[in-house]
Amino acid sequence: MFIYDAARKINSYRKIRKKSIAGQHLSPVRRIERTAPLKGVRYVAMTFDDGPCAVAPSPWDSSTDQRKLTEVILDALNKYNARATFNVIGTTEDNYPDKRGSLNSFSWGGLRFDHYPDFQKDSLAGVKNQLGLASRMIAEGHELSNHGYRHILFGPMRLVYRQREYFKKLQEVIDDLWKLHSLVLKELNYTIRLARPPHYIDKIPDNHSAYDAFSHMGYQYIAASYDGGGWKATCGSYQKDVEDMVRPLEEALLRDPSCLNGQIIFHKDGCNMSKQTPVAHSLEKQLKLLSEAGYKVLTASELIALSPFEDIDDSDPVFESARYLAGRGFCIGYRNNTFQADRVLTKGELAIMLTPHNVSGHVKGSAEWALLQPWFKVFLDSKHRFNPDEPVSAKEFESFLDKACEGKNISWSRNDNKGLGMGAINPARLRRRDVIDALCLIDKQNSIK
Repeated sequence: MFIYDAARKINSYRKIRKKSIAGQHLSPVRRIERTAPLKGVRYVAMTFDDGPCAVAPSPWDSSTDQRKLTEVILDALNKYNARATFNVIGTTEDNYPDKRGSLNSFSWGGLRFDHYPDFQKDSLAGVKNQLGLASRMIAEGHELSNHGYRHILFGPMRLVYRQREYFKKLQEVIDDLWKLHSLVLKELNYTIRLARPPHYIDKIPDNHSAYDAFSHMGYQYIAASYDGGGWKATCGSYQKDVEDMVRPLEEALLRDPSCLNGQIIFHKDGCNMSKQTPVAHSLEKQLKLLSEAGYKVLTASELIALSPFEDIDDSDPVFESARYLAGRGFCIGYRNNTFQADRVLTKGELAIMLTPHNVSGHVKGSAEWALLQPWFKVFLDSKHRFNPDEPVSAKEFESFLDKACEGKNISWSRNDNKGLGMGAINPARLRRRDVIDALCLIDKQNSIK
């Protein structure tokens, strides 16, 4: 555990840096680990990885209770009228030849591959072999997310998984995702919309990433902001393992009952590193604490639909327009799931925000599409060149609306931020908040000719 704890500390610094970089460019795929809390309500999402799982909870008295782990989880969720997102796999039964890993280590399930719920017990987990459990998830209002058909790493993670096999190319990742996607669609008539990479490995060795793969599949990247626990090796006492999952949540809610509002909780629908399942005995206690604190537990997609971005909530005047366009699939957010309402709007970003869903969601592809539209030529300079990094002026945007929406009822005025406590407006530059209401009306009225 020392190596992994050190790796997590290093990764926390890398994560801050990566999130800052991810906030520089609009992206059709956003890494969503939390959303902005809404006023007067408390919503939290809960996710479960690596199932569905038909292993008997351990320790468990099978003589009086013969339920399997996923059944226990579903029963607890139903008791509290909670809905969850299950990051499911296809099966790990093809991940051989392999050798059993050491108990209580990160390779407990296998040296070269993961095996769920355990080595040589692959048939007890995954949609392929547990269609009944997956079907029950859907029937009871829960959500399925793509966690990889074989749960193979998208790239190397040498500090923790030195011997672990991983995909080398983007197409290998896409093929694996598609295999699970098509299985779920065929057998369960369910279309997956979210994904989470195995072990959160994003970088694919051929200079692509999980974002490229998820963009190809039409997915959003579902992450998490709160670790529900229960995945590490046992401390030596199963009862304490259960308490170690419940106590941190209880203490956090005592300090601040609203601390989990808008967050996404991580859990496992499977064994911990000691092949035990403390989640089976702690989940109901966690749900009780959340219920007593006034929380509604939702699927990740339900949470995102209510509040899509991390940095604007329903007190912001542009919130509803941003939520509408995000729900319609327009590329208006940054990879780190921020909206950045007061960022200066560039011509390249406006092109991306206007581009239809079936056109590439990046500056080059969007600019190529936009420049084919006669109404976008107002953004060319005197030499008929398009500079995607150049700010959009109010005059240019007014000309754009006149040409694009002639004869339509589209009114526009820039947001003056009254009562928001923001700085003075630069009349030469528009911010993203200044145009989002107009873009929303354009889509609602199908106004662009």
